[in-house]
Amino acid sequence: MKKILFAATFALFASTQAFAIIGIGAHYIMNTGSLEASTGNVGPITVNQEKSDGLKGLGFKLWIDFLPFVDIEGTFNVSAARYRTSLTPPGLAPVYLEYAPEAPYNMIFSKASPIYGIATGDISITYPFDVLPVIRPYLGTGFSYFVSTPVVNKAFVEKNAELMGKILIMDQNNSAEVKDAVIDALKKSDYESGIGGHIIAGVRIKAPMMPIAIYTNGKYYFGGNTNSQFSQGFVLEVGGGFAL
Repeated sequence: MKKILFAATFALFASTQAFAIIGIGAHYIMNTGSLEASTGNVGPITVNQEKSDGLKGLGFKLWIDFLPFVDIEGTFNVSAARYRTSLTPPGLAPVYLEYAPEAPYNMIFSKASPIYGIATGDISITYPFDVLPVIRPYLGTGFSYFVSTPVVNKAFVEKNAELMGKILIMDQNNSAEVKDAVIDALKKSDYESGIGGHIIAGVRIKAPMMPIAIYTNGKYYFGGNTNSQFSQGFVLEVGGGFAL
């Protein structure tokens, strides 16, 4: 009888301890959104920016489970995708851009040609559905802060007065000079930023008495002042971490 009582007490205690007071983790990101293509002429130079694939990247998450009724999680994500931009002076072959991206995108790509990258900081409030002791599905929403890289296309050249001036007066037969001028302007350009929001659906799994959890989140973002050529897609986060 004592053994049965002990086992029942332990099982009850273990189930109540399945979810963490606080947790921290890291995850892999897949974003189905992509950058649409664009082409046009700036003076005698043809600027052709090609379509990108979906974005991929890394992220980190901190979550709190002990509040009544709701959970809170904060996430920082960095994702990016390569695309190709070429500059074609009259009568010459296209010159494709390539450069080393700056932080935080250099932790994804060492060389880019170039990249479209988005960094987001999210604060989410979620409502958990405790259907099983070790599995916690949840739904929620929250605020997001977006920082994205400029897109190297015709509009980028036209907006950059210094670069535009260099292209119009430089020797068009010197393709390397044209390419270097665009890359230099890109490195000096500010990132675009804005505030938006997101909807989140996810699930965390944590075995009782173990300080390890795994999780997956699906997010849909809106707003944020990202480039109009970027078709915002569904974002998937898959990862794990320590949960105390």
